[in-house]
Amino acid sequence: MAMDEALREAAGRAGQGGCLRFYGWQVPTISLGYFQHHADRRTHESSCGCPLVRRATGGGAIVHDRELTYSYTTAIGTHIRSGLASLYEVFHQGLIEELARHSIAARLCRNPPPRPREQEPFLCFQRRAERDVLLGDAKIAGSAQRRHRETLLQHGSVLLHRSVAAPELEGIWELASVKIDPRELAEGWAKRVAASLGLTLRPEEPMASEREAADRFCQAQFANPRWNERR
Repeated sequence: MAMDEALREAAGRAGQGGCLRFYGWQVPTISLGYFQHHADRRTHESSCGCPLVRRATGGGAIVHDRELTYSYTTAIGTHIRSGLASLYEVFHQGLIEELARHSIAARLCRNPPPRPREQEPFLCFQRRAERDVLLGDAKIAGSAQRRHRETLLQHGSVLLHRSVAAPELEGIWELASVKIDPRELAEGWAKRVAASLGLTLRPEEPMASEREAADRFCQAQFANPRWNERR
């Protein structure tokens, strides 16, 4: 997540973008939404032993384990023309189309019933928002955005399998009996997103300056108890 922030910062500094990134997690980790209270993690017993990080975006907690995480960073002025909310649909519709190639019939969530913030479930995948990705009645993917000046970070998660740290959540495997390789999913999904946005994909490694910035963000925020326990 520190690297995501570094890439967002680089997009603004250079007036360029975007960078599409996919990754997994070495150990089951819980990420709190920016506005969630640290003490609330104790309400979810099965993930209490997991490392914790606080995201820069809002929403509910995510147990990152048997899932695929993506991030997209870009400069807003030159690369976002039809509104920030449209990016949710671009990414989620692309995911739906890629899942359909595996005979998985997912769909966008439309007009979810409103619920006060204090009544929202602790876990993100038990919440519903416009344009979430559903398989049956279960949420299998969601995204969030953070805008800082003229840069944008959008990131999200796709639930592939049930995790022992969140046993109440079923993934694609449990819901559709289809096992998807995360690397294959990422490659097919990336091509669909790039085609929708008119982008050309080019694989690259982070620059030295971006790695240095990621270290800075890590120390100041994501590895810092003052950030993770700030609420």
